[in-house]
Amino acid sequence: MLKKIKIKDFKCFSDVSIELGEISLFSGTNSSGKSSAIQALLLVENAIKNSSSPLNSHWLNIGTYDEARNFVTRADFFSIEIINDEDKFNTFKFAKDKNDFPTENLDIFRNKIFYLSAHRVGPENSYEKNFNSENLVGSRGEYLMDLLNSNKTYNVEKDRIIDNASYTLEYQVNFWLNKITQVKLDVEDLGISNLVAANYSFNDGVRKVRPYHIGAGISYLIGILILGLFLKKGSILIIENPEIHLHPKAQSDLADFLCFIANSGIQIIIESHSDHIFNGIRKSVLRKTISKDQAKIHFFKMDENNLSHNHLINISENGKILDYQKGLFDQFDNDLDELLGF
Repeated sequence: MLKKIKIKDFKCFSDVSIELGEISLFSGTNSSGKSSAIQALLLVENAIKNSSSPLNSHWLNIGTYDEARNFVTRADFFSIEIINDEDKFNTFKFAKDKNDFPTENLDIFRNKIFYLSAHRVGPENSYEKNFNSENLVGSRGEYLMDLLNSNKTYNVEKDRIIDNASYTLEYQVNFWLNKITQVKLDVEDLGISNLVAANYSFNDGVRKVRPYHIGAGISYLIGILILGLFLKKGSILIIENPEIHLHPKAQSDLADFLCFIANSGIQIIIESHSDHIFNGIRKSVLRKTISKDQAKIHFFKMDENNLSHNHLINISENGKILDYQKGLFDQFDNDLDELLGF
């Protein structure tokens, strides 16, 4: 598991240290550094796989070194240091002419990072089959329906099982999908077209409909459920905006799923603007789905010099915020105060 990431002179960061838990939430206003922190993690993952061109890959489009370097500090290089739960660390240095990457103690990252971007695939009439064994997800999650179709009978690890009527991936995905949205999914192979199709049905299971005819949030949700249940322990799942197009209750239930998965050995890192995801994590701490020490909530904000800083939000064993920061999911209360004349 990753314990901490330190970022120096990369994009909006001068020098920050970000503690990571079993589940970590990156929150803050737009352009406050959340996505840049995720890009730093993906940059290390890509540097390990593709040291000749680390700034750009199927998950990254950073561009040139000058675009990646902090425009305020303008240092000669920027660096990203990763520290695991055994306190082993590696520092990756990026410069315009020559990079300096470590070659040892990289197993914590190699083939263990999985990323769902905010631009992931939503409702489609069909989804691509995957013929790339090194990338289960695709650049936009386009291979996840095929992952489910190819692994319907795969047995989910026992500590990620609540309903033990069946351990298969297909059954467990549908258990959580029904729990969160009251919908069931069927995936079928379309044969020589190299495509798979998804069909949804409601509780009665009688009438099946294409993704176009059901709430868009369900299509964005399904990839999270598939990966959360399929990945092996020790994997790191990074998700941008898991709440896309989901009803508030579904967002809260999804947060509980993510905390449950994180407690079973999959490290979860989330970027979100949703107070329902935020409060859902707090509620999971209260319910003991995950402990307060396993959940790390960061609030990012910019200073007067346009440099980003992160503040680790401490919460109690009952999910109570112990050190509130202005702007931390407080707009509902602010609007309500104005409406009530306070």
